[in-house]
Amino acid sequence: MEPSYYKRFSRFLKERFGGPVYRVCIDAGLTCPNRDGTLGYGGCAYCTPGGSWRKPETDSVTGQVRLEKERVRRRYGARKFIAYFQAHTNTYAPVDMLRRLYDAALTENDIVGLVVGTRPDCIDEERLELLASYRERGMYVLIEYGLQSAHDRTLELIERGHDSKTFHDAVQKTKGYGIDVGAHVIIGLPNEEAADIRETADFLSLLPIDLLKIHNLNIVSGTKMARWYREGAVSPLLLEEYAELVVDFLERTRPEVCIDRLVAESDPALLIAPRWPLNKQRAIRAINECFSRRDSYQGKCRQGIGTRPVS
Repeated sequence: MEPSYYKRFSRFLKERFGGPVYRVCIDAGLTCPNRDGTLGYGGCAYCTPGGSWRKPETDSVTGQVRLEKERVRRRYGARKFIAYFQAHTNTYAPVDMLRRLYDAALTENDIVGLVVGTRPDCIDEERLELLASYRERGMYVLIEYGLQSAHDRTLELIERGHDSKTFHDAVQKTKGYGIDVGAHVIIGLPNEEAADIRETADFLSLLPIDLLKIHNLNIVSGTKMARWYREGAVSPLLLEEYAELVVDFLERTRPEVCIDRLVAESDPALLIAPRWPLNKQRAIRAINECFSRRDSYQGKCRQGIGTRPVS
């Protein structure tokens, strides 16, 4: 059995629900304050022009869930699913509309959870009360917030439209409702050194997050980041460099935090650089080999309190 260097979210779900649980990804047709002119146009500097490169076959949320469930069931024999509102900012709409969207995704008995991807500046008490109501119905509920970096200078550079305190406050408010919290970070952002990346890990280690998604910086056509790349202002990491930084990050991550992503995917037709993420399994192997070479594991550098995850 392959050694487990970090706590996998898939294992957490399997233990909680007594078997494998698979996501069904949903594009609810929502937008983002960084696209509609409220904060800006076009999204963050790295964001793909469409916000998501997997376009749904139908606009109907219920239709998307059923199509994706059938696809995953045929491939994996899946029996339990989580509805994952992935594209754009999935709390950025009137609450009544959000309720209809979430309800439409949860109509079938084999949906056991609701995951909502959003921005930390697009949450409030009313939306948290709505999401907490699904916990009261027995659903597993997780909100994923994009942070990307704990450094405000970086957030300003990549035009996120919020600061690290906004993220901090959103996490604390969300946990007050008993809702699990996920954080997204990007490794390889312009002007960030290894020490900056470790500081982001330390920032998150002081917050009650439950899940972490780590992304490499992908340079995608049609973005501001692509222009900066052509101008020589940003250079993507080599796979070997990225693997070392991921291990650095996870060594500083609390051992109880679930890890759900280590490599970012982009549309191959739009991806400019680096090209190594197109072979995701190779990238995961490089990260695991780095863990092995360093005799390391998640939480190792947290003042000696880390313990090796169970395989």
